[in-house]
Amino acid sequence: MKKFEWLGQSLFNSYAQVFFSNNKWFGIILLGITFVDVYVGFFGLTAVLAALLTAYFIGLYEPNIRQGYYGFNALLVGVGLGIYFEPGLLLFVLVLIAGILTVFIAVTMEGVLGKYGLPYLSIPFILVFWMVRLATREFGELGLSERGVYVLNDLYLLGGRSLVDMYEWWNQLPMPLSFKAYFLSLGAIFFQSNVFAGVLAALGILIYSRIAFTLSLWGFYLAYVFYLLLGIPFSEVSFSYIGFNYILTAIALGGYFIIPSRSSYLGLIAIIPVVTILGIALQQVFSLIYLPIHSFPFNLATLTFLYALKFRVDNRIGLSTIFWQQNSPEKNLYSFSNFHKRFGEDSPVPIYLPFFGEWTVTQGHNGAYTHKDAWRYAWDFEIKDEQNKTFKDEGDFPTDYYCFDKNILAPADGTVEAVVNDIPDNPIGANNLEKNWGNTIIIKHADFLYSKLSHLKQGSILPKPGDKVKKGEVIGKCGNSGNSPYPHLHFQIQATPYIGSKTIDFRITDVWMRVTGEEKLMSAANPPMDAVVSTLMPENDLKKAFSFVVGNRLLFETQEGKRHEWEVKRDYSLNKYLECQQTGSKAYFKLDEAMLHFTHFEGDRKSLLYAFYLSAFKVSFGFTNGLKLKDRFPVHMVFNINTIFLQDFIAPFYQYLKGEFTLTYPEKNKGFSTKPLSLKGQVLKKSWGKTLAVSEFEFVLDGGGLRTFGFKNNKNQILATCIYDS
Repeated sequence: MKKFEWLGQSLFNSYAQVFFSNNKWFGIILLGITFVDVYVGFFGLTAVLAALLTAYFIGLYEPNIRQGYYGFNALLVGVGLGIYFEPGLLLFVLVLIAGILTVFIAVTMEGVLGKYGLPYLSIPFILVFWMVRLATREFGELGLSERGVYVLNDLYLLGGRSLVDMYEWWNQLPMPLSFKAYFLSLGAIFFQSNVFAGVLAALGILIYSRIAFTLSLWGFYLAYVFYLLLGIPFSEVSFSYIGFNYILTAIALGGYFIIPSRSSYLGLIAIIPVVTILGIALQQVFSLIYLPIHSFPFNLATLTFLYALKFRVDNRIGLSTIFWQQNSPEKNLYSFSNFHKRFGEDSPVPIYLPFFGEWTVTQGHNGAYTHKDAWRYAWDFEIKDEQNKTFKDEGDFPTDYYCFDKNILAPADGTVEAVVNDIPDNPIGANNLEKNWGNTIIIKHADFLYSKLSHLKQGSILPKPGDKVKKGEVIGKCGNSGNSPYPHLHFQIQATPYIGSKTIDFRITDVWMRVTGEEKLMSAANPPMDAVVSTLMPENDLKKAFSFVVGNRLLFETQEGKRHEWEVKRDYSLNKYLECQQTGSKAYFKLDEAMLHFTHFEGDRKSLLYAFYLSAFKVSFGFTNGLKLKDRFPVHMVFNINTIFLQDFIAPFYQYLKGEFTLTYPEKNKGFSTKPLSLKGQVLKKSWGKTLAVSEFEFVLDGGGLRTFGFKNNKNQILATCIYDS
């Protein structure tokens, strides 16, 4: 039976995925809803099991099977056929075939739409359901269902008189027609035309996601008001058979495939009326061939909109698509906003300094000479000596300048868009105004995110348009070409791939700065004029303690003698993580030459790995005396569900909960390789600026690596010794 341990998780997720969730309890609630009609529930379950087993035995990617991606379309087909036709052996065989067929349609859609980065939603359900409905017109032995009058009997068999009374109470409860239509619309997703099923679905959505719940109401009532404005006769029953399209569209485009925000909520004001017109028009067309439209308007509108977003050259409306789907609008929002605050305001891609060593900002944003108006968000960098001079000797030749001919690096992974490499370097004091930008390279890092590096040395640019470059790769040499009287590097971020494009305000990640004598390491910064900046050179011993290599294992033993073993792994998407062998918990991280950042945690929050995730959230391998690192956690990673429940409702508009991280390096550090180094820090939970809880931690390490790790708060105190790291 261990071979099929995945089946339970896949089963519940198949139900929850109807609402884009992988919450087990939500799936259980939805499973119960389908059994309001026992036969509908049975055939829905049959179709899901047929689909999951088919996906498993033909060898599809198991994590996708576990997520329920291949089961939820089969579920909809099963409950749809179960409600339309009389139960019997023929229907059972038909549901099995339909469930299997749904998997193959889903895989096909995955291949076709996946090329464009689009989901296949419930298209497999629609296609298979239509095919079966058309085919069954020739099936003389398959009768249409007339079981609606027996619903109460089915409920009595499930839960006795109390369940029947609850069902009748909800259906007879006095409420506005719009309320009733909302609940009927939710129930109609599972072909259940009763308020009771809708109430259970609404409760499940609320448990799964507060944002999804508010979006379901927002989308429904936008369509309801638009119906009234159009003067369309309203019936709560007829409206419910198309109303769930507005609910699903609102959840999909307001908070699931797009980051929940003010813009996503406002955008639905335009999108939902479009879906309304689309739904009404499709009803007129499909009624001619006696086929229901079901979720077709939702699919068509959602896919069209998501596809259109891929052609944007500007995100002026503030709609950001998901870069790491966590099957929860709240988790997507908290992770996305946190990632941006840590690594860059406008993109999930961090941009780093494009050089080695210490350089000085000789002109920053809104510069004294250039960097004006639409081109104001740019930097000029040069190298200065201890006398604050940028050159040696008399400075009469480009080679006298310290920055001339120095390596220029790719500031992040990307694809080269444009290169100019043949402009001669100017004599000192001369400008080439005709070729203003001089030798230039433009690199695309993400949609609407390009870096431009200009005034490079003639012939020094190594990559060509279309080449892939990696962060830190040498791409050219600092020069003196274009409008450049003295050698320097011009660096800017822009939203379009053209030389001469307008700049955007985008902060640089992990910058060590010395400004007016004060030193600090910034997670993301806009270095000002005269700031000395660099990426700190890593200390080998410090890097050894926190550089986790895939395949390595770490073993810790606590004071109580309990052992915790972690293994460094990499998933299907090449994300690296530490996995606790005892609890199965995972702590995801990103690692480069100078920094360790933890990005996500899933699993047991009572585990040692969770405490380590909090404590090593950000570690610099290079440091200066007394360096203090600050960062912030995704809200859902540090607060429990009870504390965060109310925050979830207003999270797209304002976040009053905050989790703050501080790591302090020692003031003096001589003989680090032989003398242990202590790194101390705090984790603070805050609400409306008031501190709710403080946790303290300490790492002790030496030339051999990490030695001990301590973590304490008002609930527990942990001291763990690293026995081996291999």
